[in-house]
Amino acid sequence: MLTRHVFLLLAWLAVWQMGRLVEYTDHASVWFPVAGLTFSALLVLGKRAILAIMTGAIVITVWQANHYQLPLSLLEMIWAGFLFGLAHILPYWLGASLIGRLSQHASHSAPQLIVTFLVVAAVTAFIVTVLVISSLVVTNQLDVSDVGKTLLPFWIGDMAGVIVLTPLFTGILIYLFPNAHISLDEFTREGLGSLKRLAKKMGLNIALIIATMLLAYLSGTPESSFAIFFLAVTHMWIACTESPVFNVVSLAASSLLIVLLVHLLGLMDHVMVYQFAINVIAANALFGIAVPQLKAYNQELEHLVYTDTLTHVSSRQYMVQQAEVEIARCHQHKVPLTLVVFDLDDFKLINDQHGHIAGDKALQSVCEVAKSMLSKTDVIARFGGDEFVLMFPGLRFSAAFNLVEQIRMAIHQILIDETTVSASFGIAELQAKEDFISIFHRADQALYRAKQKGGNQIGV
Repeated sequence: MLTRHVFLLLAWLAVWQMGRLVEYTDHASVWFPVAGLTFSALLVLGKRAILAIMTGAIVITVWQANHYQLPLSLLEMIWAGFLFGLAHILPYWLGASLIGRLSQHASHSAPQLIVTFLVVAAVTAFIVTVLVISSLVVTNQLDVSDVGKTLLPFWIGDMAGVIVLTPLFTGILIYLFPNAHISLDEFTREGLGSLKRLAKKMGLNIALIIATMLLAYLSGTPESSFAIFFLAVTHMWIACTESPVFNVVSLAASSLLIVLLVHLLGLMDHVMVYQFAINVIAANALFGIAVPQLKAYNQELEHLVYTDTLTHVSSRQYMVQQAEVEIARCHQHKVPLTLVVFDLDDFKLINDQHGHIAGDKALQSVCEVAKSMLSKTDVIARFGGDEFVLMFPGLRFSAAFNLVEQIRMAIHQILIDETTVSASFGIAELQAKEDFISIFHRADQALYRAKQKGGNQIGV
């Protein structure tokens, strides 16, 4: 365990130095990757990460004070490092705790988790910015007159580090540290996907980044730098077609390339544009992860609404909607349609004599028999209790009657605890200008007549 925490400390120091390489003003860089590592460490390890991060904050403050030759004693450097660590850790710890609790809540959804993370990242990064700048002023590392020009780039850089790199660092830390406080299973269960396909898309991203940033470099106009926002399109494409893991990796790679090119091409005059672009593209891409899951949730909800949970045939709501569509189509194209209403004979007796479990089994068996004899265009739905509706688009009365007779005879072969099941049917063919309510009423009246005649037959 000690080895892992030493690794975290060394990684934190290395990542901090990586951010310093693209520093374009005192205490502000194009992005601040260590903010993402801090947030992810607190997300995965909770309070266990505080010692390593606080040690890193003190060490880096002492190093920075010596590097910039600040007139501070060693004790003053340590105190300044402690204040910096406190200002840097506390807001991110509170934000990570909020995300961690939400992820453990049984009713949470991936879209909710992602949106909450984006909001928390922006808010906590701003609080960290205010607190850290205040600590720098208090410890004489930053002049009060420089606060105004430092505040915004500091905040945007920290926010970029959190939004872009927290997902990537979180995945790495979960792999390295046991007993993580958060799980990413809901984002990783679908696997990785095709590396070859991802490479092609990332190649397009890289070409787009290089082209747009060369345009800004060669033209020298501030307007040309805004072309980088076209990258949002390709990243949304990746987010909606690739796994969340690949999405996070491609996002980190694109952001790193933007940061390096800003430094190499000397685009510091446009740096705020690229800072905002990284944040906007990252937020857009992360929310794109939720799109397939939103689609899956919608499909699941649609299944619950349109499918009867006991018998797994269509629900009443689905039948009504589908019947209205089919009836309109049949009227328009002069195509026949037949509707059938049926229920089980003496179903209450089965429940009373054999129990509701036997009654449920009877309903399920009837539906299985009926479904096995239907075509893909036919629809069966449970309307309630033991009442069902069959719809036969394209079938005239005689053909539908023969099919229903076969279903009736097959149902009569079902045995529930040695009790024979039977059903009565009412059948009606669609007439000119007739709607669903009208044809359903005629089929229901035909069912009533079949019942009056003793049941186990088809009424017309």
